[in-house]
Amino acid sequence: MMFLFLMLALLINNEPGIDAFTSVFVRTGGDVFLNVSEADVPNDYHLLLWKFVTDDVLVSFFPNGKLNVRRAYGGRIDVLAKKYSIKLKNLQKSDSGLYTAIVTAASEEVLAQYNVTVQDPVGPVDLTVDSVSSDSSSFTATCTADGTDISSTFRCTAKTCLQEGREGSKVTKSGAALHVCLSRSAVVCNHSNQVSWMEKTAEIDHLCPKNAGPDEPHGFSICYVKKVVFSVGLIVMVLVVIAVHLKEKFSKHK
Repeated sequence: MMFLFLMLALLINNEPGIDAFTSVFVRTGGDVFLNVSEADVPNDYHLLLWKFVTDDVLVSFFPNGKLNVRRAYGGRIDVLAKKYSIKLKNLQKSDSGLYTAIVTAASEEVLAQYNVTVQDPVGPVDLTVDSVSSDSSSFTATCTADGTDISSTFRCTAKTCLQEGREGSKVTKSGAALHVCLSRSAVVCNHSNQVSWMEKTAEIDHLCPKNAGPDEPHGFSICYVKKVVFSVGLIVMVLVVIAVHLKEKFSKHK
C-alpha cells in the first residue's frame, strides 16, 4: 500500500530549458539541499546567486571564493563541500516557494530551480467497522482524520471479501489524502501526504459469514466441511493401520 505509502517525493519536471525545475516536499522543521553542478558554472563568471521566489537573495558567491549569506538566514544556511550548493535548515511553511540559482557571466543564466513545498506531518486516523446486514455478509468501514471522513462497503463470502466500487479516497482539509482499502484479511485506513503517513487497520475475519453461499444450509461453511472430511479421513487411516497391525499379529500367532 501505500501507500506506502513515509513518503518523501522528488518529482522532476521533464520540460527542458529555464522553466524546468525540481519539486521537493519537506517536513516542517526539516532541511532541503539545493544543488548546483560546478561543471555548469562558467570559469569567467562574475556573480552566482541563490534567490528565493524572485528578489530575496539568500547567498551570493564571488569569483575570488568569498560568499555572503543574507543576515535574515544566518544560522539557517550551510554551504556544502560541493561548491555553490547549499543546505537550508529548519524550514517553515513560509519557506515554501521557488529557489533559483542564477549565474552572471557574458549573460545571465539559470543553473537550477527547486520548487519547495513545506508540509506539516499528518495527524492520527480513526477507523470504525460496522456490520450492515443481519448475516454479516457485508460491512462498512469508516475512516476519519483531520475533520474528514470516508466510508466504503465490503461484501464477504466464506471464500473472499471484496470492496464494492473503487477503493475509497478523499482529500482532507489540510490537503492530505485519506484512503480506505482492503488488504488480505484486514481493512486499512491510511492518512498521508508527501512527507508523512499514519495508518490504522482492523481485522475482518470475525465479520465473515458462516455460510459459503445461497445453496448451503445456514451456518454450514466449506471451511467446516474440509475440517470434518480431514478429521474423518484421519480417523479412517488410523483404524486401517490398527486393523492391518492386528491382522499381522494374529497371523503370526497361528
